[in-house]
Amino acid sequence: MFTSQPEPVDMYICFLPASESLKNTHVLNRLAAYMTPGKTNDRPMIHTELLFAEQTTSNEIIGKSCSIHYNGTVFFSNKRFSRSEWHFRLCNKNWDIQKAELFCEQHVGDKFNHIGYYTQPLCNTRVSTNRWFCSEIVAGALRAAGADVEECLHPNALFESLKNCTVPSCPKNPGLNFL
Repeated sequence: MFTSQPEPVDMYICFLPASESLKNTHVLNRLAAYMTPGKTNDRPMIHTELLFAEQTTSNEIIGKSCSIHYNGTVFFSNKRFSRSEWHFRLCNKNWDIQKAELFCEQHVGDKFNHIGYYTQPLCNTRVSTNRWFCSEIVAGALRAAGADVEECLHPNALFESLKNCTVPSCPKNPGLNFL
């Protein structure tokens, strides 16, 4: 556990692509990969988190992360990103990190948006104000920070939509791939 809470140095959007091992871990990972709108490769992004980075080493990046997992609740807690599959996008320096953090704090404990999760491929409209899936909570925080991003996108669509306003980043392992 981390003992101090230093000010974040940077804000990153973290994306996890659909590797074969992740797709084999759970049927919902396969479904998320299969249902990717406009899929252009066999490893679309299937999960996203917003990271307020506090420390980096050559093997990991550490900070507070905000997201939600299936059937879970929104979390905003300390996390170590050591898995090599993560892809990081450095947020625009003009976005307000404190507003994004406040948004995350205000939604901790909110429940998973099952209806939105299953209808998202057909309907890109938020159906709840206090229920989320991963890319919705990340988009909500980014919007609070001042980003011009749609509020209801599949993680891969969010990844694609942020390419022009974020920078691919390698905050830890120099061997990471940029997309």
